[in-house]
Amino acid sequence: MKKLVLVLAALLVVFSASAVVMAQGYDAQPADAMIVPLGVAGTPYADLEPGVRGGTMYVATISDPKKWNYVTSHETSTTQYTSIMLRGLVDNDPTFALVPELAKSWDVSEDNLVITFHLREGLKWSDGEPFTADDVVFSFNDLYYNEDVETDTRDILLLPDDTYPVVEKVDDYTVKVTLSMTFRPILNSIGAPILPKHALAQYVHKLNPDVPVGTFNSCWGLDTDPAELVGMGPFMVESYAPDQHVTMVRNPYYYHYDPNGVQLPYFDKYVVLTVASQDVSLLKFRNGELDALGIRATDVPILKREEAQKDFTVLVDPDVAVYGTSWIGINQDIGLAEGTNDNERALFRMRDFRAAMSHLVDKQAMIDTLYNGLAVPQWSPVSYLSPFYAGRDSYGGPVTETDAVVFEYSLMKAGELLDGIGIIDRDGDGWRDYEDGTRVEIELNTNAGNTVREGVCLIVADRASKIGLKLNFIPVDFNTLVNKLFASTGEMIVLGLTGGPEPNSGANVYSSSGGLHFWHYSAADEPTELEKQIDGLLDAAVATLDNDEAFEIYKEYQITLANDDLGLVYTVNPAFTYAYYNKVGNAQIARPNYTPSGIYGLVMDYCFFK
Repeated sequence: MKKLVLVLAALLVVFSASAVVMAQGYDAQPADAMIVPLGVAGTPYADLEPGVRGGTMYVATISDPKKWNYVTSHETSTTQYTSIMLRGLVDNDPTFALVPELAKSWDVSEDNLVITFHLREGLKWSDGEPFTADDVVFSFNDLYYNEDVETDTRDILLLPDDTYPVVEKVDDYTVKVTLSMTFRPILNSIGAPILPKHALAQYVHKLNPDVPVGTFNSCWGLDTDPAELVGMGPFMVESYAPDQHVTMVRNPYYYHYDPNGVQLPYFDKYVVLTVASQDVSLLKFRNGELDALGIRATDVPILKREEAQKDFTVLVDPDVAVYGTSWIGINQDIGLAEGTNDNERALFRMRDFRAAMSHLVDKQAMIDTLYNGLAVPQWSPVSYLSPFYAGRDSYGGPVTETDAVVFEYSLMKAGELLDGIGIIDRDGDGWRDYEDGTRVEIELNTNAGNTVREGVCLIVADRASKIGLKLNFIPVDFNTLVNKLFASTGEMIVLGLTGGPEPNSGANVYSSSGGLHFWHYSAADEPTELEKQIDGLLDAAVATLDNDEAFEIYKEYQITLANDDLGLVYTVNPAFTYAYYNKVGNAQIARPNYTPSGIYGLVMDYCFFK
């Protein structure tokens, strides 16, 4: 199978061979190269080892990419590749501490309002062009801050006083960022990927009036010659075959090196196979066609039986839930733009209906049947692992769930809530109706091939049917599902969001004007009083440098959103489960936010074949 994939890649990549030919790499290690301290005592990398270069890493995904443009992306089917192609000024080390990346250091003024970034000198983009402060200024001022550009990143850079950090070039390798007020998560927010000015300025109307407004939003689509894609990350796209694979090749100008002076990444290529379902991914891993797999909890006993025989490792941490959230999104704007779905929209806007749906989420059944017991009930918009998670009693304290907002599974309570808002069976056919007598029928979607999410939908639809609420489950392609979400045409959707330690990374989702506030987009113009309250809490939490104070504010935000807003009805959060063949060196660094085909997967700089 691997040979077949490589043959297909060879046939498809002929047109992009120039990208490989022209980029020959550094003549010598740049003076400001980033040295990853593999095996160095006292560092987060102490338990890892320097490796050897060579080989092709194979992983799998169930969705094709939607584009190659990070700035305009909404979906992980795109960002799982752009996160590999691009880098920001700062990044996180394996302990999640912020560390220099494209910046080699930074200075912060006494009042915390000015940050001066000192960039690594002598670095080059993947096409050999020099990286300078012009690229940083371009990325923020001409892309992220540009109202002509569609981007969700703008929301996480917005300060509570409705200004943005001012990004200015001091010289070719120095950038100054000035804030109008205290903004605690500035270093997280300013870590957004940096884009190449020389390759993209031509598509920006602000810089090139000859192109129409909005031209940038459609650039770097799937029809773009891979030779035109430019980045600073470890791998670049070499070829793409729809429904088959994405092949990425080592960036010859990547600036990470191991302690022995070996340029990273170690792998020559990184191939992501597109498969029909998680079941197919599992089969391919068991057959040795994949080198690593983010497994489902139900796969654990199957793989454990083969672990020794097939020489792979199954990582399971039952006490650690993964970063991110899983939920049922209830679209309160369904049919608003078209002037349709009046009954449904009015129903979805009732808090008691959304509370009824919360009582229909049989979380224990999901944990037992879909996760083999390896999951925890979820209720908060903040990741379980975050030090700001409201299930803790203090910032970074142990999880006690003292303040958890619990909607226990209860058909009786769900039925009573529906009765109370007039959603009852009016004609005796066993199904609940609107006041005008039409049956309540709601379409429930998730991405086809994700068997866990499909299982969530089946459980919810089954429980709803027991009290006469008809949910019609229809799985669809992932990118089609994302389109339904952002076009506000989906009714109920089961999906998830990635997460991290800093709640402000979700500002583009949970603020009323956020670009990802997909369950109530109209709130950008007409927020409810509750949404205004949530906006105020989000602003207050970033306006303090005191983590303990921010924690208390974020706790109120989480409880308010979970108990009173209920725009998203949360399900469960799985434990960390992962598998890799033992020939992959340093794979043990995989953590709950690392998945093989996703952001920070085993394409990490320092994994290698032994």
